[in-house]
Formats: sequence, C-alpha cells, structure tokens
Amino acid sequence: MTSKPRVELALTPDSRWDVDTAGLVAAAAGAGFESIGLAVGSADAAGAAALAAAGLRCHEVLALIVTDDEEATLDQARRVAAAAATVRAPWVLTGFRVGLDERSTALIARCAALFADAGAGMAVEFSPLGGAKSIAAAVDVVEAAGPERAGVLIDTWHFFNGESTWEQLEQVPLDRIAYIQFDDALPPVSPNGIRETMHRRAMPGEGIFELDRFATTLLDRGWSGLVSVEVLNAELRELPVPEFARRAYETTVGYWR
Repeated sequence: MTSKPRVELALTPDSRWDVDTAGLVAAAAGAGFESIGLAVGSADAAGAAALAAAGLRCHEVLALIVTDDEEATLDQARRVAAAAATVRAPWVLTGFRVGLDERSTALIARCAALFADAGAGMAVEFSPLGGAKSIAAAVDVVEAAGPERAGVLIDTWHFFNGESTWEQLEQVPLDRIAYIQFDDALPPVSPNGIRETMHRRAMPGEGIFELDRFATTLLDRGWSGLVSVEVLNAELRELPVPEFARRAYETTVGYWR
C-alpha cells in the first residue's frame, strides 16, 4: 500500500483572536501542529523565544499587501522582511491589490529581493477579491518575482470561489507551490465576498468545498509540503483558542495523512 506524501500541518491565526503570542504558540503545539503563522507584530524576539520553548517553527509572517503606492509597499516589505528574519520564517504571505503590469512587476521583484535577503520567500496569494485572481495569475507573479524567491500560496477558499480551475490545480508545477491554506466554507448568504471570506469559513469537512478532491489531486501528483489551516469565522473565533486549534487539527489531519 502506497503511503501519502509527507505533509506538515500548520495553523494560520485569526487576527481577531484575543490571545498573546505565547498563548497562540502553546495552543498550536498542544493541538498537534508543527508550525504557526505570526503577524508581523508578533514576529519579534519574544515570539522567537515562544516558538523555541514550544518546539514549533513559524512558517509564515503576515503579511505584505502590494498596492499602487510604491513607497508604502516597500516600507511594509522591509518591516515584514525584518520580522521574517527574526523568527526564521521561510515565507511572507503576500496579497495583491494590483494586477501584473510593467510597474507592479518591478515593485514585486524589489519586494521579493528584500525577502530573499532576509532568508524568506514571497508566498503569492491569489484571490478573487484581489489583483491576482487564480492559480495561473499567481504563477505569473511568481515568475515576475523570480521563481527562486517566490511560490504560489493556494488557499482553498480562494480556489473554490475564484477563477482557478481543476485543470490549473492539476497542472501547476509542484515546485512553484509555496504551501496550502486549508479551510471550508458555509453556503454563501450574500454576494459580499469580504464578509464571506472573513467571517463565514468553516472547519474542513463542515462546509461545501470538495476538499477530498482538492487534497487528492495534489497528493496523487506526489506533492508534499505544508498545509496551514485558516478558518475565519465569526462564531468560531469566540471559542477558546486551544479548543479552536484542536478542532482545526482534528478536522484537517485526515485529508493529508
């Protein structure tokens, strides 16, 4: 019997949680996760110490948003690069309010170079609500950034609600994937994409996404890497963070191991 490829499970935190960095790291470790994402303000010396004490690593620093304001984007890129270096994060989550053109291509390359100098890569997050709307568009951004300095971040919410196709998931080069963000979603109640993505996601298996097909598509191709659970939900964020983390791990692990 062929075993599934090795997948590392991680937790991407909800910025609205009322928890300090030490509590967040302890909750993730207690649930069984191997890695945790940290907001830029938590990715400091104290955060690094909390990670070391719990035996966890930080897989992502949150976040850079690339806009048409070049100086503001570069200033934020410098801050997140310094944070990534402090906690030795391999990725900086990067979103886009602009599409790919001559000007943004140069800016993206400059940001990716800052991250590379800090020992991190640019995790290119496509979104139907942003400037890069599909896996294919994100691959183009990776090429603009430099494939040795960037990778595609595939979030299941963005995959199922955007312009990505199963064919794109079946054909994206595995070495272009940075990591996966894994979540489900409740049936939509409005066309407000921001409200749906920020407040109405669901634990894996408790919503409407074809997550078995999604995970199997990657595993059958031989992909191995990191899967980070990111469930943004107004009701679930009222749970104690350790309970949330436990549920997130338990609902995710079966898809990947």
